[in-house]
Amino acid sequence: MPWEDVKSIFRPEGVHMGIMRADPVKCTRPRGSSCQLCHDNCPFRAWELVERQEPRLKDGYACFSCYNCLIACPRHAIEIVEPYHVDDGFFKTLPGKLEAMPPRPPLDSAGNPDEWTVIEKAIFNRRSVRNFNDKPVPEPLIRRVLEAGRFAPSAGNSQPWRFIVITDKAVIGEIDEAVWMGLNLLYQMYMNDDMVQPLATGYELSPEPGMWDPRLVIGGMGSIAARNAPALLYAPAVILILGDERAISEPHINIGIAGQNMNLTANSLGLGCCWVGFTKVVNHIAPLKEKLGIEPPWTLVTSMVLGYPRFKQEGVVPREYRPVTWFREGAAGPDED
Repeated sequence: MPWEDVKSIFRPEGVHMGIMRADPVKCTRPRGSSCQLCHDNCPFRAWELVERQEPRLKDGYACFSCYNCLIACPRHAIEIVEPYHVDDGFFKTLPGKLEAMPPRPPLDSAGNPDEWTVIEKAIFNRRSVRNFNDKPVPEPLIRRVLEAGRFAPSAGNSQPWRFIVITDKAVIGEIDEAVWMGLNLLYQMYMNDDMVQPLATGYELSPEPGMWDPRLVIGGMGSIAARNAPALLYAPAVILILGDERAISEPHINIGIAGQNMNLTANSLGLGCCWVGFTKVVNHIAPLKEKLGIEPPWTLVTSMVLGYPRFKQEGVVPREYRPVTWFREGAAGPDED
């Protein structure tokens, strides 16, 4: 594929990383030291400590506006200055720079003020947990998480998933190293102007533009390449989720539904959970696939890590609000809200 046809994918312009700010007055503890939780809860380690150990965004940082630093801060010192957005080109954020908004206040069926249900609270408070303590996850709790996935709805009731549970630190480390090797190679090629163009050939064979979204390649791949943390985040338990390639509607949507069941169940049991899609690298490493018992028609679609959170990493954060189009009964046409 000619380089000019994919240049806007591999060399996007007008990319603006999110801008966050830490209020030094609120942040600093009485002894003048920062707790560093904003730094620790940033998946890309976008923060650094300066002067009186007050955190600020470092040069060359990557921030895709997950806002997880907000909920980790015990003093509510973090604020949003500007969300991640892209001005133009292939990855232009549509319909533009979107306002980050909290959940709309709940209303009952008559439009009167109401209270959030238990399920709604669980959904709004769920965050990806990336910092765990060393406590092992008891096997009975892992089985409850698996059962929540097993009972998820699926197209044609095909249940196109299979789980591999890993608590062996040596095996987890082996996967981490394999993922680092694969992603580091891709990241180094992407960042090098002389090496990036050959990636167009691979793109033509497997056109997955989302794989080259700046948030993923600069942020995610870059963070792992720099060894800020391993792909599996030092978690004590890992669940690889395989999909049956013969599945109705392909396995991905069904696995997403099952995984969300598992994620929310893990939270309800006092565990933290995070999706890790980078483990798909394993699909290209024959010896590791064989060791894990992955063979056709099964392929590794995604994974999740489980553990006990090292500090508070749950809470409601604002989310970008994209206008919703309504076709209401009796209306002359569509309406955007």
